[in-house]
Amino acid sequence: MLLILLIACVDPALFAASEIVDAPGEMDAAFRDSSAAINGVRGGGPGAGSTDVFSLGYDEGVDNYIVLGWDGRRIVDGPGTDLVVFENPFETDDGVFMDPVIVELSEDGVTWQPLVHDYTAPDERSYSDDPNHWLGFAGVTPVLLHADVNPVDPFDRLAAGGDHFDFAHSDLQAARFVRLVTAPSRINPDTGDYYPRDSISDGADIDGVYARYFEEE
Repeated sequence: MLLILLIACVDPALFAASEIVDAPGEMDAAFRDSSAAINGVRGGGPGAGSTDVFSLGYDEGVDNYIVLGWDGRRIVDGPGTDLVVFENPFETDDGVFMDPVIVELSEDGVTWQPLVHDYTAPDERSYSDDPNHWLGFAGVTPVLLHADVNPVDPFDRLAAGGDHFDFAHSDLQAARFVRLVTAPSRINPDTGDYYPRDSISDGADIDGVYARYFEEE
């Protein structure tokens, strides 16, 4: 049975990822406390990134991902947006400063299915700060939602910002876990090289993730 929660009627925190399943980059250092990825989204708005984030790196299996869960709840495909990822990109004079992220789903935490994504810059071996070139990636849309000062509906694309995903575009349309992976730590199948990154980027910064639909068990 599909349980569709109406956000206007309930605490939005019920939709937020609430469980750190795996965070290999966790350490006692600034921006390396994984609890920042589940303690509420605090976006910096169009022109600034959040500082309440868990930072990822680029070393495969060492610090390039985080796995989040919803305390055993199974998230499923429903109408429209199913998942929203809030990272911390921000607008600049030339484009958007981004740390693109690949979003993956899993039922068991072992086998992973990436959501469809494609880097479409004219030269795919070079970094583009145009978010339109990063199709299906997270970490490309500034975050307006702020749990304290702008607690809007996280599924309202215009009001909340963030990157919205529909499971209908994936082979796996239900999952218990979401893994967020820094794109430049993965190979672009179009080039055989790692996805490019901004020269001053040091890894994606995860602010929070919301799922919209859950299967009642």
